[in-house]
Amino acid sequence: MSNFFTKLQIEKIANLALEAGEIAAHSFETKDFLVTKKADGSGVTSADIAVSKFLRKHLQNEFPLIPIICEEGELREFSGEIFFLIDPIDGTSSFIKGDVEFCVNIALVKNKKPIFGLIYAPLFEGGKMAFSNENNQVMLRQTHHNNLCRRVDFVEVESLDNQLLIITSSRSKDRDVANCIAQICPGFSQNFTTEKLSSAIKFFRLLEGNADLYLHFRPSMEWDTAAGQALVEMLGGEVKKLTKGSKVGENITYKKTTFENSPFIAFISKNIRHLGKIETQ
Repeated sequence: MSNFFTKLQIEKIANLALEAGEIAAHSFETKDFLVTKKADGSGVTSADIAVSKFLRKHLQNEFPLIPIICEEGELREFSGEIFFLIDPIDGTSSFIKGDVEFCVNIALVKNKKPIFGLIYAPLFEGGKMAFSNENNQVMLRQTHHNNLCRRVDFVEVESLDNQLLIITSSRSKDRDVANCIAQICPGFSQNFTTEKLSSAIKFFRLLEGNADLYLHFRPSMEWDTAAGQALVEMLGGEVKKLTKGSKVGENITYKKTTFENSPFIAFISKNIRHLGKIETQ
């Protein structure tokens, strides 16, 4: 994975994400937003639209030659293999319900692979950001601690009683989690704990060493996962398809015709494969 952006360019992207997060947070805290339905029946807010317009405008000014694919944008077909992939507010349903589990996702995709990622959750756990720097290293920024920033060199999950720690969607069914663990990690089928959260903030749990596996059983969109996948892969992890029967398949790729992902599994811990915890196809 070769570096693409300069340090200055990444600082500009991070600052744009902070401003975008402020737009979202202000609408959230003042409840100053309208909710409408998209063609697929999902909800979208005026805050989603405002953040989308802000990011597209300023990223286009900074990087005029890079196409921008945004959940709330209209561009879907384009030539070339390098593009931005953005979710202005990932976790819109949480946002609407008054839950702080939402974030801004910005990724750069090259040749169907995410090579830069940034996730910013302005209100979750006081505010935090994860992004890749000019050296393809993962940085964690705590915005509630005067923007304290640290580099992640190695992720070691501290499990109690050798339990497998699972992070999954708030909409995941407990039986699906149990059946999946029985299939891919049979040695832990009776010894795991599960935390359920919304949006790409689940990737924070992997990056911070608070989860072994991220299981996602429902279809998702590329803008939901690209930023997180870039960060996970920079730490030696993987984001792979979770096929029927809970089989672990190939890596998730990007620029698919529909921009839709299959269910997936993500992990970082280098110990997982060495311990034989994950059964793959």
